[in-house]
Amino acid sequence: MKINIRIAVAGDADGLVMIKDQLPLTYSDGRVTTGGFLLGTDRDTYLQYINNDYCLVAEKDQNIIGFGIILKDQSLKKSDIWQRRREAKWTIDIDEFEQQKICYFEQLAFLKGYSREVLKLSYNLVCRAFADGHTHLFTTTVQEPILNLAAVPYILKASGKKVGNINEQYPLIGQINSDIYKVDADLMVATVKASALYHFLKSHYIAFK
Repeated sequence: MKINIRIAVAGDADGLVMIKDQLPLTYSDGRVTTGGFLLGTDRDTYLQYINNDYCLVAEKDQNIIGFGIILKDQSLKKSDIWQRRREAKWTIDIDEFEQQKICYFEQLAFLKGYSREVLKLSYNLVCRAFADGHTHLFTTTVQEPILNLAAVPYILKASGKKVGNINEQYPLIGQINSDIYKVDADLMVATVKASALYHFLKSHYIAFK
């Protein structure tokens, strides 16, 4: 059955929660819980993302198998993430981005066995944000107490660079240390066009209305 990638609608919120609840989270001491790295997200939060930001879902047989979310500039600069930017250790001047249109890759979650769909959805999601005038995309990857490097190869292939590090406090987990990455729109376009994946990604580009 063909897997469809589309813009999320309000009725998908329960499906996003279902995906989140199936993700395992393994601590460095061996403890395992569910919710992956998305523990702070509930149905109402997903509805907010769907209504205000970029949210794509992948579905098979009318069942959601994965999703991705990017916060728009307006949402990002109202968020707790942006309010805590001074707490991070930066290798760039973050003040330069105060008046620029930037976005934040908030979440990417898929059931196991759909690596090709992860690439397709991520590419289309980032393209939507950049086509809408966002010039830079930021994201974070957890380093402690759990090392989560799954997204790093994709970030690097999209010309992303590590630009900072931050300590955060999360309910149920405690202190988390994360690296911060930045992807520039112009560099990503040039890098993807020069990569071996370009023809694959181009053939799966979706011109969402």
